[in-house]
Amino acid sequence: MEIIRQINPFSNSARARAHAVRNAVIQIVVVTAAFILMVRIFPMGTVQNHVVSGQKAVDIPAKAELTGDIFTDRDKKLQTVYFTQRHIYRITLYMRSSVPKDAPDTEHVLFRLYDDTFSCIYETEADSKKIEKDGCLTAVPDMDVDVGKAYYYEVLVDAGSRAAYVLPVADRAALAQEENSTLFIDGILNDEVCLIADFEYTSPLSVLGILAYDILVVIAAAAVYLLLTLSAHVYDVYWSQDSERIGKFVRTAVAVVSVLAALALFFYAVVCNKFGGELWDRLFFSIGIVVAEAWLLGALWRMTRVIRPKKRTKASAGSKICLVWRNYIQTVSFGLLFYALCQYVNADRNYYHYTNTRWMLIFLAAALLMNYNQRLFLNRISAAWFGLGVVGSVLYCNGFRADEKELILARLTCGVVIAWGLLILCIIQSIVRAEKIKFWDYVKGFHDDVLYTAHLALWILFGLLMYAYRFEKVWVITATLPFGAYFFAKGTPAAKSRFLRNFCNGILLSFALVTAFCLHHRPHHYWMLYRYGGMFHTVACTGMYLAVVFGAALAKLYGKLKTRTSMVKICYREYFVTACVTGFILLTMSRTAFLTTIVTVLSIVALTAAAYRKKAKRIALELGVLAGVCLVSFPMVFTAVRMVPAVINDPVRYEIEFQDKSFMVYEGDPIDSDKYMTVRRFFSTLFGRFQTDNAQAHAGLTLQDAGLFAYTGDDFAGLDMRAADGGDGGAGGHAEEKNDVSNGRFDIFKAYLEALEIHGHPKMGPANENGEEYAHAHNSYLQVAYNFGMIAGVIFLVLCATTLWRAVRLFMEYGKKYNIFLVPFAQVIVFGFVSLTEWAFHPCIPAGFSFLMMLVVLIHKDASENMSPGGEDSYYEFF
Repeated sequence: MEIIRQINPFSNSARARAHAVRNAVIQIVVVTAAFILMVRIFPMGTVQNHVVSGQKAVDIPAKAELTGDIFTDRDKKLQTVYFTQRHIYRITLYMRSSVPKDAPDTEHVLFRLYDDTFSCIYETEADSKKIEKDGCLTAVPDMDVDVGKAYYYEVLVDAGSRAAYVLPVADRAALAQEENSTLFIDGILNDEVCLIADFEYTSPLSVLGILAYDILVVIAAAAVYLLLTLSAHVYDVYWSQDSERIGKFVRTAVAVVSVLAALALFFYAVVCNKFGGELWDRLFFSIGIVVAEAWLLGALWRMTRVIRPKKRTKASAGSKICLVWRNYIQTVSFGLLFYALCQYVNADRNYYHYTNTRWMLIFLAAALLMNYNQRLFLNRISAAWFGLGVVGSVLYCNGFRADEKELILARLTCGVVIAWGLLILCIIQSIVRAEKIKFWDYVKGFHDDVLYTAHLALWILFGLLMYAYRFEKVWVITATLPFGAYFFAKGTPAAKSRFLRNFCNGILLSFALVTAFCLHHRPHHYWMLYRYGGMFHTVACTGMYLAVVFGAALAKLYGKLKTRTSMVKICYREYFVTACVTGFILLTMSRTAFLTTIVTVLSIVALTAAAYRKKAKRIALELGVLAGVCLVSFPMVFTAVRMVPAVINDPVRYEIEFQDKSFMVYEGDPIDSDKYMTVRRFFSTLFGRFQTDNAQAHAGLTLQDAGLFAYTGDDFAGLDMRAADGGDGGAGGHAEEKNDVSNGRFDIFKAYLEALEIHGHPKMGPANENGEEYAHAHNSYLQVAYNFGMIAGVIFLVLCATTLWRAVRLFMEYGKKYNIFLVPFAQVIVFGFVSLTEWAFHPCIPAGFSFLMMLVVLIHKDASENMSPGGEDSYYEFF
């Protein structure tokens, strides 16, 4: 009992206060892992009941020794099966393969599954080398089937295949498998033998099964948490005095392992040249490996001893733990929100627009809810609303059981209602409980700042015009929700600092998630998709998103940098993130992103120089260090994008992208395939981006430059397909205008300017000379003026200008104390310049969402720093 009392993280002892942050981190790690496991059980349904129908007369050790006749492209074996359960997950077909070592290309066989009408319902390519290694072909249909209905499967071999295949058969009665039926061998019926296969079925867990798994996860999480907490206590008692020596040993061990791994990778990729390429490629790989190792060793060298107690404060342990939790939840909510925005922009159908919009609203509500003290949303009223919402959701969703997609939308809709209901209840409770600042006193404060009052009035007027000419634009509602939810919060500068820090970290978290997805599934192609689109199917979307991330990273860097002499040492993480983002921006070859990046750098440098009174020598030194770090780190980014997807070998291709195996990377392609981007090709293409004549010399390579697949920025318009020369109604222009550096945007701008009127328009754009509607204006200011009228367009321009001015004032006033106040300025600059060539003012586009959030933060009236009682505890109780 004494030990339990000592390790209790919620006690208010001196030890609990000293280790509150560490205890909160342990809680977060354990709870997050448990939450992910529970979500995979329900609603993801990853954990299911599995039943395998195996062969009865073939034992496992003998499967690899099965023999039979050689199977070629001229042989036909069509097996009839009758599935015994509703959902077939995996089919394991036992066969042998022998691939010659000198085979130039990867060998494949094709597995097909047919229904009773001989319509192909599933097919997959299997790597012959994998079959040779495993002794079987594995197909994963993962689909519902009709029990008792005839299905057929077969294996097809390419005519030019050099591999030797054996597809054995066995006595049907001996195998004693209900699925097996007639085998067609070269068109001849045979009921005595059948192909040798195992069938794996899955079925969802029952409600009791889900509860049982969840209980097991909770018990395991509690045990792990207790073990970790006890281990930390033992460490404090027995080994804390040796923390420096232990930390040094751990860092040294990790450094040695990393150096050995780097040497092995160097030998594999450079000396053995396993990834192929020319001398320049191997040189880039060498530099990339060395730079990556240098970053890692530098991080180990400057690693702080996180297990040591932090500086003691007067704040209670509970307050510290709750603050860490709120910061964590808000950061993760913003990170997942931005990831949902990326998925929205990347969606190729309205269904995914609807789902990701709902996810965005749920995460936004969760993020805004963390602005408030936990007592306002962890109480009986909120619990009653949550319980009522769960019951209502179950009743509401019962009507959508027949359609899986409609059911998912219904569940997400219920999630939006519950989340925003909790937020509204929290806002109401905060207003009712407020004692020091009354509503009318808050409104009266507007008169103290004329520019602030005008800024607020402009936004209200602009919002009214958006609603007046909303037509079918649902996103107008989501554009004004943050304003209404944030307006009544009592925001001190400290509270804004916390909010902006979590917002900025959320953007960087989403970048980490996007990067992880890209390194797993999105290779850099040599041809046609030579401009790296990352997780997006258009480079325009990639450029907009990376510009937002770059703005956040650079703002954190220059805000922390100030006038410090040890720049890289103090801002190590910030330089690393900025270098990584810059590397991905270079891979996109997006001129919009390049322009925005340059302007953002110059603007931030100018503002920080004025705020911190930097001299010209200091400014030049900072720019030189930034440029040097980014350029030196680019080979690391290029090497990672080149190597990791090739090794994982699981490329994801969107349906809307080009589908051609002759020049696109597909699963099974060797890691040294000439389909991957090379260094020579990259730089020749990069420099060709700024030489219009040279770029247009490759007609097949300019389709993406002109926006062949361009996001429309509208919930209902879907995606627009345009040809590079504008002949198909998108980019505008004629054959003699192919050298237009704007890729047809100037003609689009002209068409929108001519179509502007006082009132708004229901559609996204006017018709071009061929009578086809423009997808969007490629300019936020023109698009707003066209959608909502010329008056709204002028107000929007003024609103952007006053937002920029308020961002400058905010940083000049509080920037020395709260350096994170550089973020609003950076995001407004990013939005302003991205909007010159792209349609970005939309709450479901990262650039537009960032601008809207910065807008409501800057419109929000600053409250006094002393408005919250509690002395130093007020830092932990912002609202």
